[in-house]
Amino acid sequence: MHHRVSTFGFRGPLLPLGLAKECLSLRDDRHDLFMADTPFQSVVPGHRQPPSGGHPPPIAPLEGGFPRPRISVMLPTFEPDISLERALSSVLSQAPTTTAMQIAVVDDGSRSSDVRRLVRSVDRDGRVEIHLHRQRLGLGPNWNRAIALARGELVHLLHQDDYVLPGFYERVDQGFRRVPALGMAFCRTRIVDGGDRLIKTTSRQQWTAGVLGGWLPRIAERQRVQTPSAVVPRATYERLGGFRTDLRQAVDWEMWVRIAADAPVWYDPCVLSVYRRHRHSESTRLLSSGAIWPDLIRAIAINAARLPEEQRGKVRQASARWYAGSAIRTVEKQLAGGEYHAAALTLEHLPRLLEFLPDSGNHSLPLRRAGLLQERLRSIHRRAA
Repeated sequence: MHHRVSTFGFRGPLLPLGLAKECLSLRDDRHDLFMADTPFQSVVPGHRQPPSGGHPPPIAPLEGGFPRPRISVMLPTFEPDISLERALSSVLSQAPTTTAMQIAVVDDGSRSSDVRRLVRSVDRDGRVEIHLHRQRLGLGPNWNRAIALARGELVHLLHQDDYVLPGFYERVDQGFRRVPALGMAFCRTRIVDGGDRLIKTTSRQQWTAGVLGGWLPRIAERQRVQTPSAVVPRATYERLGGFRTDLRQAVDWEMWVRIAADAPVWYDPCVLSVYRRHRHSESTRLLSSGAIWPDLIRAIAINAARLPEEQRGKVRQASARWYAGSAIRTVEKQLAGGEYHAAALTLEHLPRLLEFLPDSGNHSLPLRRAGLLQERLRSIHRRAA
């Protein structure tokens, strides 16, 4: 069988599309870490959590003088289940040596899950670093903690419920090899439910792999990037800061807009990552509580400010129109599913979204649909009384 040296620097068989899937498992006790009392401030020197209206927290550069892996695959976790095993297996099946790829689980203060057992069930040789913390930081701050612990030139944040398909790291790395100045790279994503059944595949942004043209207004209009598909140079985070701590559901969307305003973005139309959408996810919880809508409204304003002044109004209106439609579709699904309280919370925030639209009647249809849904909700309450 013919062999080649891959861009990650390891030898493997020549597979279709040149995608190597060799996996080396090395025993290294240094990769079994316990950081129970490590506060976030000691991970990012001099940094304290900003107030709710704060700016992106800084990501401190690494000290030089030591070899760095090409990529760090960081898995932020909180009370993970067996889905973490699937996520880790998808990485280990295509992982090069420890010198080329760091793999680390960064747990955010889990109490009921045995994180170490879950990791070692698929990583018996101690290939994966385990960082456990007593201090619960929350979604975005734990992502920042994971970035701070990353030693690689490139950083891939892989959620505990998601996974990647064979060839993901080889294909993404090709973009950075061709255009070193990239701010990030991402690919198409398969979205599945809790049973791994296909819901949809994300829209194709262009037909061939390469730098995206006109990307900033497109990504500022609405979220088009699923986090498991994105790889970002650590230098990008060092330059632009980490994920904002005053956002929750829209925290990744704001980051992709921030990067698009700063540097070129690479896109691969191959479907190489999988995002799992299920009823126990943080996104579902935020949707049910109504917390998603104030977050999106805030993000629309933040993202529009990244655009040239002549584009801001148009993109802000397009964004508001899209998410108003999304809110209405959400209410319809919530009513059909008997989630009446969640539907009422969603309807409460719709007027705020429509405030971004001009007074030319563009929002008359959403308002009429919202009015009909409000009446349906009242009727349901009257029948239940």
